[in-house]
Amino acid sequence: MATERDQLNPTGEPARDGKQAKEALADKKAAATAAKAQAGEEILDEHATRRQKANDLRALDDDQLLALAEEATKADHWLNVARRSQADADNTLKRVRREHEENQKYAATPLARELLPVLDNLQRAVTAAAAAKDFASLQAGVELTQKMFVDALARMSIKPIECMGKPFDPALHEALMMVNNSALDENAVAQELERGWRLHDRVLRAAKVAVNRKQ
Repeated sequence: MATERDQLNPTGEPARDGKQAKEALADKKAAATAAKAQAGEEILDEHATRRQKANDLRALDDDQLLALAEEATKADHWLNVARRSQADADNTLKRVRREHEENQKYAATPLARELLPVLDNLQRAVTAAAAAKDFASLQAGVELTQKMFVDALARMSIKPIECMGKPFDPALHEALMMVNNSALDENAVAQELERGWRLHDRVLRAAKVAVNRKQ
C-alpha cells in the first residue's frame, strides 16, 4: 500500500491526478488569455494554428469574450479612421501638386499681358516708319516703345539698377574696364555698358560697367 511519502512528486508536493493537472493548466491558460484580451493584444501569435486559436477562444468566459469583442471593435474603428485620414492626406497632396504644376505652367501670364501691348506698339512704329520713310518718326516710336517696356517691367517690380556715379558694388555691378575721369570719385561707376535689373531686392542681372580709377 502506498504511503503518503510515496504520493509525493519529485518537488516534494503531493501528486495530482491527470484531471486535476489538466484543470490547473486550463485555468492558467484562460487567465493568461484573458489578460491579453484586456490589454488589447492578440490571443495567439501569428504562427498559431486555427485549432489552437479556437481552443483558446473556447477557454474564455462571456466577460472575457465581450472584452475581446470591444477591443476588436475599437481597433476596426481606429483603423477606418486612419484609412480615411490617409486617403484625405493623399487627395490633398495630389491637389496641391496639381495646383503647383498649373501655377508653374502659367507663371508668365501676368508678364506676358504687360508686354504684349509693348510689342503691338513696336509693330505700329515699324509699320509707320516703313510707310513714311521717316527715320525721325521711327526713332521717336522706338523710344516710346522702350519707355512702355520699362514701365511694364516696373509694374511687375522689375526695375533697372541705378549705377552711374555710384560707388562700385560687386553685388550689383560687373566691372568690364577701367577709365580715368577726374570728375568722378575713385572706384565710382563711370559708364554703364549694359543695364542691370533687379526683381524686388533680388538681382536678375548685374550691370556691366566701367569703373573710374584716378591716376
